[in-house]
Amino acid sequence: MAKAKSKPVKTEKSKGVTLRIKKPTIPKVKITKPKLENYKKFIKPAIVVLVVIVSFFLIDLAVQYLNNGYSVAVVNGVRISNNEYHKKLEKLYGQSTAKQLIDEEIIRQEAKKADVKVEEEEVQERLDEIISSIGGQESYEAALVANNLTEQELRDQIELDLILKKILEPSIEYTDDDVKAFFDQYSAVIFPNETAALEDGEKLDYELYKDKTLDVYLQQEVENKKYTWIDGLYGEYRIQDNSVEKPKYGVFTTTVNIIKNLTEKANSNESE
Repeated sequence: MAKAKSKPVKTEKSKGVTLRIKKPTIPKVKITKPKLENYKKFIKPAIVVLVVIVSFFLIDLAVQYLNNGYSVAVVNGVRISNNEYHKKLEKLYGQSTAKQLIDEEIIRQEAKKADVKVEEEEVQERLDEIISSIGGQESYEAALVANNLTEQELRDQIELDLILKKILEPSIEYTDDDVKAFFDQYSAVIFPNETAALEDGEKLDYELYKDKTLDVYLQQEVENKKYTWIDGLYGEYRIQDNSVEKPKYGVFTTTVNIIKNLTEKANSNESE
């Protein structure tokens, strides 16, 4: 191996002696860049492994979704299907629930016939009364959760109650003595906070709470009259209750029903 030549440098003179200092030459190091070809053979297998992992993840997620979306419960990996759940509920409560839904639809159709409507402001007013009566917004939200209700479901129920009240209230006969007797019997229930604030032996003044008592009294009377009124209307409606019996199929049944409904609507418009 040939020796690296050193370059001459400046000399220094000290007491007549010449010193020659040699500076070593630093050898050049050649850096070789890695070639892309060396990594290409690893890229394809890595992509395949990544695709397999992602695929398994998506499949696992899909199975979880199916288990949760189509099951009412999963016990040690064994799912109880929504179908089984609904069959059990239908067997236990299907008929009574179907009747409730039929009754509600009859109320809506009777309201349409009588042109009875409930404004959003009326629903909100009743909702505000409910929230106030149970102790505020926090108690109200807790009550919704406890009763498995959404606010929209509650609003729908309030609207239906107000419709029924507007339909039936004009037909309710009562006297002031009836309302007074109702107040004497239920004032502690209707006005619990006011009653609790009374001194021993003291009673609420009926005249101060008359309007509110009348409102509650009429609500109670409407509720009492509701079922006999609806049952009396069953004969006027073509009702197919599939919870009680299997549905029947006929020739052009749907077409006939549409024609009947159009005819009845035309006749009602003419009578108006």
